[in-house]
Parts: sequence; structure tokens; C-alpha cells
Amino acid sequence: MRMTGGEAVVRSLAAHGVDTVFGIPGTHNLAIYDALRHSGGIRHILARHEQGAAFMADGYARASGKVGVCICTTGPAALNTLASLGTAYSDSSPVLCIASQIPAAGIGLDKGFLHECHDQLGSFAPVTKWQARADTVEAIPETMREAFAQMLTGRPRPTAVEIPCDTLDESGEVTVPAAATPQRPVPGTDQIEQAVGLLGAAQRPVIWAGGGAVGSGASAELLQLAERLQAPVFTTVLGKGILPEDHPLAAGNALLYPDAQAFLAECDLMLAIGTRFTEEETDRWALQLPDCLIHIDIDQEEIDRNYPSTVGLVGDARAALQQINARLGDLRRPPGGRAREIADLRQQIWRSCQARAPEGVELVHTLRSALPRETILVSDLTVAAYWCRRLIDVYEPNTFIYPWGFCTLGFGLPAAIGAKIARPERPVVVLCGDGGFMFNCQELAAAVQYDLPLVVLVFNDSAYGVLRPQQEVRYGAAHEVDVVNPDFMSLAGAFGVDGRRVDSIEQLGPEVARAIEADRTTLIELPGSLPWPMVDPSTRMFEAAQ
Repeated sequence: MRMTGGEAVVRSLAAHGVDTVFGIPGTHNLAIYDALRHSGGIRHILARHEQGAAFMADGYARASGKVGVCICTTGPAALNTLASLGTAYSDSSPVLCIASQIPAAGIGLDKGFLHECHDQLGSFAPVTKWQARADTVEAIPETMREAFAQMLTGRPRPTAVEIPCDTLDESGEVTVPAAATPQRPVPGTDQIEQAVGLLGAAQRPVIWAGGGAVGSGASAELLQLAERLQAPVFTTVLGKGILPEDHPLAAGNALLYPDAQAFLAECDLMLAIGTRFTEEETDRWALQLPDCLIHIDIDQEEIDRNYPSTVGLVGDARAALQQINARLGDLRRPPGGRAREIADLRQQIWRSCQARAPEGVELVHTLRSALPRETILVSDLTVAAYWCRRLIDVYEPNTFIYPWGFCTLGFGLPAAIGAKIARPERPVVVLCGDGGFMFNCQELAAAVQYDLPLVVLVFNDSAYGVLRPQQEVRYGAAHEVDVVNPDFMSLAGAFGVDGRRVDSIEQLGPEVARAIEADRTTLIELPGSLPWPMVDPSTRMFEAAQ
């Protein structure tokens, strides 16, 4: 069939089931936008900055479990997506970036074309799993198909495709192939049998579930295994919600608390599922794991990278757990004892946090009481989010969205927009500090344009408040962290969203509940600062300085 390069892009997206894309048109990518105008089945969400568009695609991917797609033009626009793609790369989120390029004949010549960027394709290399250029109209569908295959085979991570602007405008005879079928490896039978033998013999097993378990859709299989083994389930930040955190065996994201480490010391086996044992999850790898470690991960490179495993299972988490459950036969330990231990442990942690910083505990209680069970909670980097990533209960996978590995300011609001587009039936609440909110506050305009009811909480301490205590501990004084903010109520009004200011955490809960019921975008500001959480990746730094 004869079509333009822009049409080949859009038809390739449709072939892979894409129904939503995020982006901004530019001089070089208008052929894609003309094709979108006639596509019928693909919705475009217009961002106000390319970083916002790529964050929206990431939030969409995390909330939906599907691929998020962002479209940008050449040069500065393409470079604007890099921080967002790096966030998706660090957190194993499937995002496809489609960027235009200068005319094909001029690439690499440094002649001074509009938007020309030296080695634009190479700029994507540090933040994507795979990147390629389609130089002809005929090459576009196969390049797009390979981008999907690379993105979804093994560990899901972003990919990037760039296409010269003249190629997008040209026409050619094009065949759009069937969608790529991603390959997700299955662990070998011998390794499964070894793992089953160790699990069956363990007296006090424990499970640690990460984002890989969420990404593979392994919630039901994990619950079945945990209940059969009566194994407590801890999670990483990105693993929150894999097991409902009011389940008797749910221990939460708590392994860095001293009480939890004492509990872990009494366990004789850990089954780690879809976690990379990163610096911040393990307190710089100081966390002591049981001697017997079974590690399931889809990426061979992660096995034994940070902790030596007794048995390493390379493969899809859900498939691995299905095999383990099938081979455990009739093994089913009686319920009771471990659940009581977990209840005691969680109470101890709450008491410790309450004694140290009651305001932080009050914030978590207040938000949990105000939020419907099905709420999607999106975080930027702010002390309020630090409290919630450890203590707030989450009940379903894909409902706790956090920029964990890259720790990227400005993620929250645009990612929340993407999440709301993906799951319009669910309340979406975003936690922002004033500093991070100002990175991408302009995306409030997108929320209004597409009538997206979000609740945006801005914790305003008029500073980069995460950095202030670090400077004071390390250097004895803070410097260049105070910020002058706009009047956030006036800013909300300028964008056409509801603005509400509360003076205390006590007032926050009712306002959040009312904002959710109002079913329109609402910005709620809480002035003041919160105490540093009891457990945080910076704990060792603070202790060393005292």
C-alpha cells in the first residue's frame, strides 16, 4: 500500500495496539501529526514540554501495563525527552520515543540545518535499551516493529526511533507487518527444581518482591505461593501493591527498618522476585540477607550482580512462580504464626516512627484515610513522598508510581496525567514538593485541556527541602536551596483549576476527599516542612555526620 512516512509510523503504532500517544508537533514531524489526524483510533495528548510528554508516556505505561509512546520533533525537542527516558530506563518502564530528524542527506554534515543536533541518535544511547534510524519510508514499519520487540523482550526498557523529516513526508510502497511478539524467557527445569527443594525445606522463608513482579503481572501467583509457604512478603518501592498491604502476610516496604532487619536475621531463606538489589533498597548493600537466596529476574545480568544467589532463575516472574507453585505439590503450611509476627513487626515500626516524627505518621494516616482503596498515587521527589513510599498501604499493582532509580524531579504531575489517561475510572493523586512541582507545573494546562480530574498536593517549604538537611549535616549550613515561589492559589486560578490551601495535616484529609469527589483538577497547598523519615537512603550519611 502506498503511504507517507508519517502514515507508516501511525499505522505501525496501530498494528501494535497503541491507542494513545503524547507529544508536541514541530516543523519536522508534521507528517506524523497529519497521519494522526486521519487515524481515527489513536488519541493524541498535547503536552507543554517534551519532558512532560515523555513523563506522561511513562506514567501511562506504569498505570496501564502497556507501552507508552511519546512523539517529538528534532534537536532540542528530542534532547528534552532524555531525563524522562532515563527515568523509564532506570525503572524498567516500556516507553517508545519517536523523534524526527533533519533531512536524510544532511545528517552528520554539520551544515547548520534547522534544529540540527550532532549525533542526535547517539544522545538516546545512555537512556534507552535500543535506538535506530529509519532512512526510508519502506524501512519505517520494520524499524518500529523492532523497537517494540526490543522494548518488550527481556527487561522492558525504553527504545527510540528517529526518522528524517523528508522521509516522513515522502511516499512509498509499504507493508505493515504484524505486531512483534516479545520473547520472555522461562527458567530452566533444573533451576526450578532446585528452588522448589529449597523452598520446601525452609522453616522460615521470606519473599522480597520488586518492580519485575509487578511488571510481569505475577500478583495472583505470588499470593498463592506466599499463602502456601506462609512466607511474609516485603516489597521494594516499585513492588508496592503486588500484594494487598492489608493482607496478613504483607510486610510492606520495610526492610530498611531496624526491627525488620532483626526479623530478617531470623529467616533461613529469601525468595527475591524482580528486584535488582540497588543501592537505595539495600542501604548501600549493607542489608544482610539470609544465607540461602533464590533470585528470580528476567535479566541474566542481575543474577549475582549485587548479592550472590544460591539459585538464580532467569525468566519471567509470573512464569517462574507458576512453575514453582505447580511443583510444590500439596505443600501448604498452616496459617497463623507468621501473620502474627508480621502484625507485631508492623506495629513496632509504626511505634518507632511515631516516637521519632509524629507529623510524618499523621500524614500517612491522613492520606490513607482520605484516599479510596483504588487510588493511583503518583510521587515526585519530596519528603512527603519519602514517608509514603515506606509506610502508606497500597492494595493493587500499578497503583503506586514513583521515579525511583533515576530520582527525577518534575516527574509527578505529567506522570499523573499519563496515569489518569490510562485509568480514567480511578482517582489519581500526586505528591509534589514546591521545587519539583515548578519543573513541570505548566502541564496543568494539559490536565485542563483534556478535562482530567487530578488531585495535586504541593508541600510548600519554599526550598529544595530534601537538600537542606543534607547540607546542614554535611557542611553545617544550607546554601542556595531557598526558592521564591508564585502564589500557588493564583497559579491554580490562572490555569483554571481549583486551588485550596490548608494550614495543617489535620485539614488535609477532608480537602483531599472533597477534591476527589469534585471530579475536576484541584491543587491543594500545604505550607511548612515535614521531618525527615526515620528510614531513608541517606540514613548512613546522617549517622556518619553525627
